[in-house]
Amino acid sequence: EGVHGRLRDYVAAIPPPDQDEIRSVEDLAPVIELYHHTVGAGQYDEAVELYRDRLAFLLYFRLGAYYTTIELLRSLFPEGEDHPPKLEAQAAQPWTLHELANSYARSGQPGRAVPLKGRANHIWEMTSASKENIAIGLRSLADDQIELGELVAVERNLRRSIQVSREIEGPQQAEMREAIGRQELGRLLSYRGAFGEAAQELEAALDSFSKLAQRQAEGVVWVFRAERALHMGQAYAALEAAREARQLADVRGFERDIVRAEGLLGAVLIALAPEAGDEQNNALVEAESHLAQALAGARRINLVEHEPDILLAWARWHRAKGDYQRAREHAEEALAIADRSEYRLKQADIHNFLARLSLDERDLQAARTHAEAARERARCDGPPHAYQPALDEAEQLLNELGQNLA
Repeated sequence: EGVHGRLRDYVAAIPPPDQDEIRSVEDLAPVIELYHHTVGAGQYDEAVELYRDRLAFLLYFRLGAYYTTIELLRSLFPEGEDHPPKLEAQAAQPWTLHELANSYARSGQPGRAVPLKGRANHIWEMTSASKENIAIGLRSLADDQIELGELVAVERNLRRSIQVSREIEGPQQAEMREAIGRQELGRLLSYRGAFGEAAQELEAALDSFSKLAQRQAEGVVWVFRAERALHMGQAYAALEAAREARQLADVRGFERDIVRAEGLLGAVLIALAPEAGDEQNNALVEAESHLAQALAGARRINLVEHEPDILLAWARWHRAKGDYQRAREHAEEALAIADRSEYRLKQADIHNFLARLSLDERDLQAARTHAEAARERARCDGPPHAYQPALDEAEQLLNELGQNLA
């Protein structure tokens, strides 16, 4: 600890990099080295302050360096993640748990994120923390639970987050947190097939973000609007929403937002292609460009949570081009990631696609196996808390297979 302490003092004397010039993790090397020596010197509370003030925003939002953030934050748990972080400042403990959980979620490990967020939320609740922290914690927990298909828990946590948000002191902060909760509730309702209610929640969120001049937050609403339109089979409405989302992703230039918007735009253009008539080829060419950028971006920052969706869109693109072998390769790669990360809703979508692909190839047994897997995955907690669009598709496929076998 003494050696680390002396090295910490030495590194601390080096001028910090200009934040506006940060383009890679390497640009933050002096600050990261200072952090490591601070931890090594046993100064955990000072280390978490350093991380929060000089590293958190740049690594998580601007660079999307999730594995780096996991490495740095795990060092605050010398006894392991099953024990509290070694911090004397009580307020820093749930914050640290929540930050580590977010990085796990972004890197494709929602199963590790959920218990950490549960512990953080419990501390905030038990210590009478600010209503804002409780609202954020509940909404964030729901964001990971939806990936795991725990839709009953998702709805419970989102509705409570909205309720708590209304109790936050300060009308603007209260409206902002409530809007985020309603945005996420709109997404959930769309997955459940409650499209009318979903539209109401998304519209309310968009109105609030517009009034509060939160352009980047508006972009997320447009993502969910595009997804809702896709679930309803409204490709042109989805395209309009996806283009708006892509434009707004550049407001702050966060890698995660750009990757998601590029992947979504590519997927929408593929869905639109059969309706595009003479413009079908142009739609597929544009989709190819967006998907290439999305996949490259996701892999550059290890953004695992969006990679299965992008790969599935690629599989749909190859199917549209008549290349069934490449389509299957991309879909199976997507499924491997979804299985490893326990992405239940993504598993349902991928199995449905593989069932359709197998049906195209007249492999009826494989088609049935995939359709049954899609139905099981899409049921989640059972209707009405099911991934309804995927469940409907799986049932339709099984009906078609029954007719083929007859």
